[in-house]
Amino acid sequence: MFQEKTKKSKQDDGRIKILTPRINILLVLFFAIGFQHATSMNCLAGGGPENVLLVVNADSASSKLLANHYVAGRNIPSRNVVYLSGIPDRETTTEEVFRDKIIKPILKEIETRKLGSSIDYIVYSSDFPTMVTNGKHFFALRDKLKESGQTLDRRLYAPNASLTSMTYFAGATSQDNPNYIALNSNSYYRVPASAILKTPFIGTKQQLFVAATSEIQDDNRVELTKSIETLKTLFTTNPRQPAMAYWLARRYAQLGEIKNATTALIAAVRLGWQYRVFTTSDPFFSKAMKDQAFKKLVSQIPDKPFDFAPTVAFRKRYLWAPNGFANSEAGQGNQFYLSSILAVTRNHGITEKEAVRQLRRTMAADSSFPTGTFYFTDTSDVRTRTRRPQFDKVVRRLKDMGHGAEIIKAVMPQQKRDILGLTTGTSKFNWTKTGSKILPGAFCDNLTSYGGMMHKAGQTKLSAFLANGAAGASGTIVEPYAIGAKFPHPMVHVHYARGCSLGESFYQSVYGPFQILLVGDALCQPFAKKPQLAVGGLAAGDKVQGKIELTFESESEIPVVGFEMFVDGVAVHRTAMKPKIDFDTTGMTDGYHEIRIVAVSAGSIESSQSIILPIEINNHGKWTRLSSEHQDYLDSDQVKLTAPSNYGDSIELLHNGRSIAKKIGKEVTFSIPGSLLGRGPVTLEALSIGESGRSVASFPLKMQIDGRISERKRDTETEPKKTPAASKK
Repeated sequence: MFQEKTKKSKQDDGRIKILTPRINILLVLFFAIGFQHATSMNCLAGGGPENVLLVVNADSASSKLLANHYVAGRNIPSRNVVYLSGIPDRETTTEEVFRDKIIKPILKEIETRKLGSSIDYIVYSSDFPTMVTNGKHFFALRDKLKESGQTLDRRLYAPNASLTSMTYFAGATSQDNPNYIALNSNSYYRVPASAILKTPFIGTKQQLFVAATSEIQDDNRVELTKSIETLKTLFTTNPRQPAMAYWLARRYAQLGEIKNATTALIAAVRLGWQYRVFTTSDPFFSKAMKDQAFKKLVSQIPDKPFDFAPTVAFRKRYLWAPNGFANSEAGQGNQFYLSSILAVTRNHGITEKEAVRQLRRTMAADSSFPTGTFYFTDTSDVRTRTRRPQFDKVVRRLKDMGHGAEIIKAVMPQQKRDILGLTTGTSKFNWTKTGSKILPGAFCDNLTSYGGMMHKAGQTKLSAFLANGAAGASGTIVEPYAIGAKFPHPMVHVHYARGCSLGESFYQSVYGPFQILLVGDALCQPFAKKPQLAVGGLAAGDKVQGKIELTFESESEIPVVGFEMFVDGVAVHRTAMKPKIDFDTTGMTDGYHEIRIVAVSAGSIESSQSIILPIEINNHGKWTRLSSEHQDYLDSDQVKLTAPSNYGDSIELLHNGRSIAKKIGKEVTFSIPGSLLGRGPVTLEALSIGESGRSVASFPLKMQIDGRISERKRDTETEPKKTPAASKK
C-alpha cells in the first residue's frame, strides 16, 4: 500500500540542522564511522492514544460513563476499545477469574484486531476488581524456590496482587508463570547505573558476557581479542544494548585500537550511555584519553550522575533486560503492558462526578508544563523513613531541571498551593484540612498499608488524592510491610518531569509492583515536549481516490526522528523520518476511514503527537450515511437513528467499535437504549455489509447522552482507631 520515496531533498538537510550541536557532532561521527547494526530503527516509542487499549465493563454504567469521556477526550481509536461482560461486581476476584474473564479475552482481542505491534497500555475504566487472590501462583513460586533451598516469606509475599500489576505482567499471569511475584521482577525499572554494565543478559548469554568482561591485562592480546569477538557476537544479536558497545570500547582501548574504541563509544552514546564523568575517570580509557579526538568525544557525552539507568520511553514489543535496556533476542528480556484503572467509583473510591472532573482536568494537563513544587515529607514514621535516603539526590535532580523541590518536616504539605507531585507516608490524613492544592497532572504517592484496599475501611485511600485533583495515585492492595521495592522510588517525579507519561514514570520506579494498584490516567504527560509535523497531500474531511502523495515536514524545534501511520487504528507504516510516501487507496473499501500520522521526537523520551485525518474514499461510488434528529438524549431515552446506503444488503451499528445492532436493508432505522451507550459523549458509526463481507462505513456521528451522575460522598479519608501494621519491617 505504501512506497517510500528515496530521493534526497533539502528538507533532509534542514532537519539535521535543528539538532543540538552536541548530538549533531555525535551523529555525524556515528554515521561516518558506520556502526550500522546499532542504528536500525526496529520500532518507535513514545505513547499516545493509538497505543492504549481501553477496557470497559459492559455491565457497569459507571464504567461506560468514564470510558465515553476518555475515548472522546483522548481520541482513542474505536478499534482500541474492548467491552467485557460478566465481570465480578466486587473489589476482589481470583486469579482464575482474572485469567479467564479479563486478561485472556483482552489479549485475544489485541491479536484479533491486529493491534499487537501498537498496544503498550492496557487501561481499565472503572468497576473492575482491584485485588486478585493469586494463591496458586504464590505456592507455585514457593515450591520452585524450595527446590533450590530458598524460602518464600508469606508475610512479604502475601498471595494477593493488584489488577494493574497482574495486567502489567500479562505475559506471565496469563500463562500461570509465578515469577512476577519477585521483588525484582520489573526489568523496566531504572536499576542502579552500575548494573547497566553488569547484567545485560539472562542465563547462558549472561554467563558468556561475564566471562568476556572478566579482568584481562592490557598485554594479553589473545584474551582481549577473544573477549572482543564474544562481545561483538552478543552485540550483533542484541544491537540495542549499550553495555555491549561500552564494553567493546573498553576492550579496544585496552588493545590501543583508538579508532575502534571511538566507534564503539559513539554507539554506546547513541544507545543511551550518558555518563561523562564516569567515562572520563574509567581506568579502561586511561590510554585512550591521551588521544585528542577520543578525549573530545568523551567531553561531549551527556553528563548525568552515575546513579540510575537513564529515563527511557516504553514499548511493549521491547524485551526488557535485567539492566533496564531492551534486547532483541528471544529469551533475553521480558515484555510488559503499562496498566492503570481510570478510577474506582464504588466502595471507598470517588464519586462519578469527581471521576469525570478528574479525567477532564488530567487530559487537559498534557504538555501544559505547570510551574510548582515537588514535595517530599520527612517524619519519624517508617512510612517516610523507607524512602528518605533517596530524597536529597532526587530534589537536586528536579532543581537542576528548573523545578521547585522541597523536603518538608510534616506529614502533609500545609497551605502549599503549588503541588506538582508528592511522596509521603502516613496512615491517615484529611486533605481538605491541609489547605494545599494539587496542580493538574500531579502524581501523588503515599506509602501505607491500606492505600489501595478499596474494599476495606481504615487508613486514607489513594482516592483522596484523585478527589482533590491528582492525575494519578497508587496504593497497595494487601499489607505490604515497609518494603521499598513495592512502592514508587522518589525518582518517579524525575521521570515524569522529563516528559514521560504517568504510566512510564510509575513503572520505571517500582521494582516489584505485584501488590500495588495504579489509579489514574496512565497517558498523562504534563511535561512532554511534543513534536509538530505538517502533513501535505491530505486534509481532514477530504474525499479521495487513487494514489496520493503524502509529504511530511517538521514544524517545531523538537526533532522528529520518525513517524507511524495508522489506518482505522491499525499500524501500517513505521519508519524513520521521510520527506514523502505514496498512499494507495485503490485496495481499500469506499466510505469513511481514519488516517493517523504519529510523529515521534528524537531522544530517549520519544514523545509523540498524533495528527488525525478523517477521510472518505470514493473509488467506486459507494457510500453509507448515519443521522439522527437530535444530538442530545437522556440515558432513559431511545436513541433514534437513520442509516441509508447504496451498498450491501445489511447495515450494522457500531459504538466504539462494538456492534450494538444490525438490520437487513439499504435504508434502515435503529432505536437504541441510551443506557446501552452510556452517559457522556458518544460516537456511532454505520457499516453497510455486502455479500463478500466487505463493508462501507459512514462518517462517525457524535452525540451526547445525559443522565444523573453520582455525587454521593465516598469515605476516602477514614481515620481508623488503630493503625495496621504498615510500619512493621
